[in-house]
Amino acid sequence: MGSNIRIFKPGKTGLKRVLKWVVVANAALAAIGILVGGSSGFVAQIHGTSFLLVATAASLAAIEQGRFRSEIKYLWHVGSVCSIAIGAFAIALVWGLEPPNAFARPVGSLAVVALAATYCAVISAIGDRGRLRTICWAGALGLSCYVLALIWFDIGVLPGRLLALIVVGQTACSLLAVIDFIASRRVPADSPSPSDRKVEYCPYCGSKQLTRSNGDLECKTCGGQFWALDN
Repeated sequence: MGSNIRIFKPGKTGLKRVLKWVVVANAALAAIGILVGGSSGFVAQIHGTSFLLVATAASLAAIEQGRFRSEIKYLWHVGSVCSIAIGAFAIALVWGLEPPNAFARPVGSLAVVALAATYCAVISAIGDRGRLRTICWAGALGLSCYVLALIWFDIGVLPGRLLALIVVGQTACSLLAVIDFIASRRVPADSPSPSDRKVEYCPYCGSKQLTRSNGDLECKTCGGQFWALDN
């Protein structure tokens, strides 16, 4: 493609609008808690609801940003549903819901899936190297399946040292993905000026199959949309 670029911006207008309303609702709840006052329990409920709304919105935003990766596309839909369900259930707990003990396993399972989807989405968004990204995904999904098995079945726990080694390896891979992400955003001193660079690759998957529609660029391979801003 022949457009000069300076930065890439994903087309996430709908997501931004939703997040803005979440911020407004969160601020309104915080203000209510401060102005109304009353019992400390009521104020704690207001602020607890505010915090849970932010946490749920952050999870959904992360999943939305990472869903352009099609390798585990079904996880994004399941993760979004689980995140919303856990957020709603946690808010209900804050306001006095007393669920029966039978809810423990299903709710715990929803929480595990929501956390796994959020983590995989973050890695999806920041992981540039396909092999490292796959290792992080596999580790997270493997650990999640193990926790789900502990929740639903009477199985033995892995030896402490083996489990510690797995967690250390997962943490190391996650940090490598973060380091790669930070390094990829640093512009070398001898890099060409923005006006000399051309849009040739999709910033999401690296494909050269790009099309232009209404001023936006769209990747034929992964469906990602972005803008090319000229100087």
